[in-house]
Amino acid sequence: MKVKELQEKLSKLDPELEVICYSEDESLLPPNEAFRLLDILAVSTTNAEKDRLDDGTPYLKLGKGTDSSVIAILEVTTDF
Repeated sequence: MKVKELQEKLSKLDPELEVICYSEDESLLPPNEAFRLLDILAVSTTNAEKDRLDDGTPYLKLGKGTDSSVIAILEVTTDF
C-alpha cells in the first residue's frame, strides 16, 4: 500500500481513534491463535531495496544503492 492510499483510507475515520494492526499470517502466529495484534510505535522512512531470500522470505536490503528507493516504515510491537 502506498502512503497516499493509507492517508485516504485513514482520512475517512475519526482522527481521535486509536490504530491497531492485526495479522492472520500463520508465520507470525503463536500456536493455537487465530490472529496477532500489533501496536504502531513509530513511522519513519529509510532507503532500501525490496528482495526475497532463497527460501522466498521477503527481505529488505537497507541502505542507499543503485536499486534502492525511499520507503515508509511502520515500527510495530506486540506489546501494548
